[in-house]
Amino acid sequence: MARGDVELHPLAHVRNRRGWSMEQLAHALSVAARRRGLIYNPARDRIYKWEHRLATPSEDYQMLLADVLGIEQSVVVALGWPWWLPAFDAPHPFGTRGSRAALTEVLVAQAHPDRRAFLALTTTALVGVARDWAAIEPARLSSALRGRRVDAALLTWLESGVDELRALTNASGPECIDLVHSLLRTSVKLIDTATYDQPAGRRLHQVAAAAAQCAGWLHFDQREYAAAQRHWNVALHAAHVAADRDLGAGVLSDLAYSATWLQHPGVAIEILEHAHSRTRSAAARSLLDLRRARALAVLGDTHATGRALSSAEKELDRSRPGAAPAWVSWMSPADLAVDAGRAWLDLDEPVRAGQSLDEGLRLLDPARARTRSVVLAYRAETALARRDVSAAADDARSALDTALGTKATRCVTLARGTLDRFGPHREHPAVRELLAYASASG
Repeated sequence: MARGDVELHPLAHVRNRRGWSMEQLAHALSVAARRRGLIYNPARDRIYKWEHRLATPSEDYQMLLADVLGIEQSVVVALGWPWWLPAFDAPHPFGTRGSRAALTEVLVAQAHPDRRAFLALTTTALVGVARDWAAIEPARLSSALRGRRVDAALLTWLESGVDELRALTNASGPECIDLVHSLLRTSVKLIDTATYDQPAGRRLHQVAAAAAQCAGWLHFDQREYAAAQRHWNVALHAAHVAADRDLGAGVLSDLAYSATWLQHPGVAIEILEHAHSRTRSAAARSLLDLRRARALAVLGDTHATGRALSSAEKELDRSRPGAAPAWVSWMSPADLAVDAGRAWLDLDEPVRAGQSLDEGLRLLDPARARTRSVVLAYRAETALARRDVSAAADDARSALDTALGTKATRCVTLARGTLDRFGPHREHPAVRELLAYASASG
């Protein structure tokens, strides 16, 4: 959306970004029609009606608009009007109006699911979001929105609900998505229509941020990367309005983690640099350092990875029990060991990787099945690197069983992808049994 006017229709945003007048767009549609052997001569008033939501373009006009904008017709059909327009690839400005626009956009997107595997924002835009977040102070909330007043009891109930959902999503996964979306919709509606003072407004935005952050992870685990990124972007906006710098840094760390997972480690490092500039919690700084280590390992920087892991360990030691923000309360020595193991594996040090992964698995909370499936997949890869094929096959089978139990697509994909590494060992008895079992499990 446009930075100066978040209420612009997506078509107006697209047109303005290209420097087109309504007349110029109408002429372009006429030219596109002639190329298809059609006769359409729209005037300026037709474009005006579309942009002011007085009319919706017919299927033919949407086809011609897609031609003009270079959009595949399949995208037009899949996403529908106006969500196929290339108007949602630029971040909203930070502040109350921009955050409300982002919150509204994600609610509409819930009603029009986008299953794209590619990201909603470009990697450049992602870094820009992180930079803007680090540089801009939260705007003052308006305390005179229409609707009923939000009282302390309702706020406490919402905060309790989001804490329970956060714990539930860590254990139950995709079954919770409707509950999380419902809480997000409720908090957005209150933000948009209720009456509240500034402290209550901050708390409402913290609830919205936490719900959006949970939703982001649930979508990410289903490999719905655009939806995940959209929810994390909303969470960052809401945390900004709430003046919760640590929560904002945590959301940026989620964006960075996803960037590393999707093979953009350089982008992850840039995002984390901005995130680290404002966070105050030792547990949060530990998580940022740990995710920085993961990205540096992918880039092959052994020395910098070691420094980042050492810093993560020191910050975690500084964290006082019960003092960590709720969103990072899960951070533990187990997580440090697991990610350290993955980092050493990426740096081709399988012995150190195996030691760390063994420790992480030993310390990990049994309820965290998704993390357990990932650790087992990493440990299988580590065992293969040490040429212990039997141990690798055992871990790969356990990883697949655990991942299937979580129903998290990302975990299942990782576990099945690990099986491809057994190609050179297909004749090994343990591998033959593993591949037969994987085939039978679907």
